[in-house]
Amino acid sequence: MSLLRHTLLGLLEERPRHGYDLKRAYDERFGHDRPLPYGQVYATLARLLRDGLVEVDGVEPGEGPERKRYAITAAGVTDVE
Repeated sequence: MSLLRHTLLGLLEERPRHGYDLKRAYDERFGHDRPLPYGQVYATLARLLRDGLVEVDGVEPGEGPERKRYAITAAGVTDVE
C-alpha cells in the first residue's frame, strides 16, 4: 500500500474529515516542499472507499458539490497497524 494511503488513513484515525480537510492537514504536516494535489486526495479516497478501508460518515450540502465526510473503518485501522 502506498505511503499516501497510509497517511490519509492515519489522519482519519484522529477524526472523520472531508477531502479538503485531509488535504489541508496533510499539507500542514508533510507538504511544505510539495503540497498534495486535490485530485490525488480524491482519487486515493475513492480507492480507500472501494477497498472498504474508509466509509462515508456524512454528506453536507455546499455551494458546489455535496461535501462527503470520510471515516476510517475497522479494516482501515487494521491495515494501518
